[in-house]
Amino acid sequence: MKIRRIATAAALAVTVGLMGVSTAPIAGLGRAEAAASPRPNVVIILADDLGYNDISLHGNPLVRTPNIDSIARDGARFETGYTGDAVCSTSRAALMTGRNFSRYGFEWLPNLPGFVTARDGTYAQERYPAKIVNAAPNPVPPEKNGLPMSEITLAQVLKAQGYRTGIVGKWHLGMAPNLLPTNRGFDEFVGFPGGAALYGKVDDPNVVTAKLPWSGIDGYLYANLTTDVWRDGKRVPAKKYMSYELADEAVGFIERNKAQPFFLYLAFNAPHNPIQAPKAIYDRMGHIKDEKTRVYYAMIQAMDEAVGQVLGKLKAEGLDRNTIVVFLSDNGGASYHHIPEENLPYRGWKTTYFEGGVHVPFFVRWPEKVAAGSFVPGVASSLDLFPTLVRAAGGQMPKDREFDGMDLLPALSGKADPSTLRERTLYWRKGDYKMIRQGRWKLQWLDDPKAVWLFDLDTDPTERFNLAARKPEKVRELQAVYAVQEKKYLPPAWAATARTRINVDGHSPDASDDVEYVEWLN
Repeated sequence: MKIRRIATAAALAVTVGLMGVSTAPIAGLGRAEAAASPRPNVVIILADDLGYNDISLHGNPLVRTPNIDSIARDGARFETGYTGDAVCSTSRAALMTGRNFSRYGFEWLPNLPGFVTARDGTYAQERYPAKIVNAAPNPVPPEKNGLPMSEITLAQVLKAQGYRTGIVGKWHLGMAPNLLPTNRGFDEFVGFPGGAALYGKVDDPNVVTAKLPWSGIDGYLYANLTTDVWRDGKRVPAKKYMSYELADEAVGFIERNKAQPFFLYLAFNAPHNPIQAPKAIYDRMGHIKDEKTRVYYAMIQAMDEAVGQVLGKLKAEGLDRNTIVVFLSDNGGASYHHIPEENLPYRGWKTTYFEGGVHVPFFVRWPEKVAAGSFVPGVASSLDLFPTLVRAAGGQMPKDREFDGMDLLPALSGKADPSTLRERTLYWRKGDYKMIRQGRWKLQWLDDPKAVWLFDLDTDPTERFNLAARKPEKVRELQAVYAVQEKKYLPPAWAATARTRINVDGHSPDASDDVEYVEWLN
């Protein structure tokens, strides 16, 4: 089924009123357009640290994810789906703005109280604790320690077009009042401003917990998190296992807003650690012998059930055919889980720019416009969601800034030139660690320690053969292209705290001639 061009009426001038901030028009936001045909609802479902191989559609025999898989089966699956970054917060900034986070200085995670102790060995005897580069990171006030107010979010643009907007789950783009979702274009927010939450109390008999004693991040989370969510500006305890709690809130949002176009951003914290799962699902997974792996895939199946609850609500209300549902992860699976299956067949992990860190499940379902079972060749990025969804909703992109994504609607309709997605160029940066993908070529390089990786992804999609030494001219060519783009980037707006060693192919951070690793500054 082909995508029809969305007809629009005359543009309407709009003023965006955001809670707690000026109601003056946002510069560059453009004018909303009223669609002649019913505008689609939009639901983005974002998993947290879900690896490419963490769903049954991609062949993992340990887990069953029929609801997540159905989004691809009933819609489109992209050959290569990339995230805006290889770690939570910056990836979400890229998705929400359609712009590379380095354009506006959002290079590192926003500072969390005491988070340095998650990396310095305080909470776990890690064999290689992170190198602390700034033990007291407080260079900017809280109201500037997050997504800059100068950035326009997808929620702001859709709200200006008459959409009711809501976020359920993880925000992670700033915790000061001015940076919270209700001041960034969202009408409703239920979830957690920071980066994680407990799924259930550790002593809850209905929840199974698998701690990771080698991980300082895991120890920090148990010491500092609760099962609370923010609702109506107040912290309240969750009533259910967290993924189910978020599903209930998402269903409630749909129920309240089913009579008008809505944008729902459902940002699960699963399967980010702490590793906790409903006991009822854990008990069904005796085929997995390793305890942490059993709990991990039980929590993914719980998230899949939660996704099914939301999809079921859309169908029950007759909204499923004209609702765009996007599913993806913010980055790949994390090395500190010590679960080798997560990102197969790719190398690398969260906090690396190898495919395992940025190549994730990426599905789009829109029954009225996109043929079921579609396979879209080439490269898509979470940066593309902003322009794609604005166009699908009949809107216009802000005109006062440059965006890094592209409209995927032609590709989803089968009308795009296949080379459009195959030959595009994308960029990533994390301090002195940089990556560019241009067509078939992918280059990564790191200043400390010195390392260069060049791969031909057409012939070597799993990055086994480093061609940097054989093709120095291609390395220089791609670095020159990157240098032009990097001139558009700003210095980081606040300081990083630590540099962490990540083993590309395993879990031990020990350095040797046989181990390839990166050092990730954050």
